[in-house]
Amino acid sequence: MNILKLNPMKLLKLSNTSLIFGLLAVFTLSSCLKDKTGDNPVPSYAALSVVNASPNLQRFDFVIDNRLVNDDAFDFSERLAYFNIFTGTRSIGIYKDQTKDSLRTGRLVAVSGKIYSLYVVGIAPNHEFLVVQDSLVRPATGKAQIRFMNLSPNAPALKLNYGLDSTLFNNIVYKGRTEFVEVTGGKNYNLSISPATGTGNTATQANVKIESNRIYTVWAKGIYNNTTNDTLKLAVKIQQNN
Repeated sequence: MNILKLNPMKLLKLSNTSLIFGLLAVFTLSSCLKDKTGDNPVPSYAALSVVNASPNLQRFDFVIDNRLVNDDAFDFSERLAYFNIFTGTRSIGIYKDQTKDSLRTGRLVAVSGKIYSLYVVGIAPNHEFLVVQDSLVRPATGKAQIRFMNLSPNAPALKLNYGLDSTLFNNIVYKGRTEFVEVTGGKNYNLSISPATGTGNTATQANVKIESNRIYTVWAKGIYNNTTNDTLKLAVKIQQNN
C-alpha cells in the first residue's frame, strides 16, 4: 500500500474553543456554497478526532483515504485533536509505526457538519474501531460539560464518582458512553471509577481541575482485571475535547 504523507498543519485543526463552537455554522455555510462556475458545490466537511484506547496495542499511525494524518505515532491513551475530513464514506486504517503493515482497516461514514471521535479499543489483536458522534455545545456560564465512557476491556458496568459518595454516571457497560452533562466549572474534583454494583477494582484521580467553558470526556482506561502492570491497570483518563 502506498501511503501518502499529509502535513497535519494543512488540515483544519479545531483545538481552539471558538473554532469548535463555530464549527456547525461554518459547515452549514460551506455545504450550501458553489464554486464560481455555479456547477460544482464546494466540498462539505465533518470533523474527526482519533484516540488510542487499546491498552496493549503497539504504536500506530492513522491513515484516512490513503493519507497519513499524524506526525507522531499514537501511544496508549494519546489523542489527535479534531481535524476536518470530507463527507461521505472515508477509508480509514491504522498501521505499525512508520511502516505499511496494516493493524486494522475500516470505513467511516461522515455527515456534513457532524463531529466524531474514533477510539481504537479492545485488547490486541482483537482491537476495533469505536466511532462516536460528539456534540460540542458551549456550556452555560460558569459551567463545564463532562461525559463518561467505559473503555476498559473485561470491565463490568462502571460508575463515575466526582466526590465522596457523589455518583455522576452509573451502570455504563464496556464501550458504552453517556451524554454530556453540566457541572460547576472552575473547581477541583476527586474522580473515581468503580463497579456499578458490588465490589471490584477501582481507580481514582484526585484534585482534577475542571475549567469553566470546557468540555471533557472522562474514560476508563486500562485492562480491568490487570493488577500487576501499572501501565495497563484500570485508570481514569481525563480528555479535554475543546
